Amino acid sequence: MESLFDLTLKAKANDRAAMEAVLLRFQPKIRRLSNSAPPAWKEDMEQELYIQLIKAIHRFEMQEVDPQWNLTHSIYPAI
Repeated sequence: MESLFDLTLKAKANDRAAMEAVLLRFQPKIRRLSNSAPPAWKEDMEQELYIQLIKAIHRFEMQEVDPQWNLTHSIYPAI
């Protein structure tokens, strides 16, 4: 399985499969967050969270990542 870091880099480079994989990895968290919203807002909140995640992926800057993050991430995966 590819790391979240690698998938994010690919998604930022417009790899649709990588973007979908990142979104799927965050799906449980997004669903948990949307459960706190009133039922009428749940779908809208999920959609907005996905939009914000996609925007964050496109803003992601590799040079700003601590070089040790990738090693730490491989030992303790975030998701």
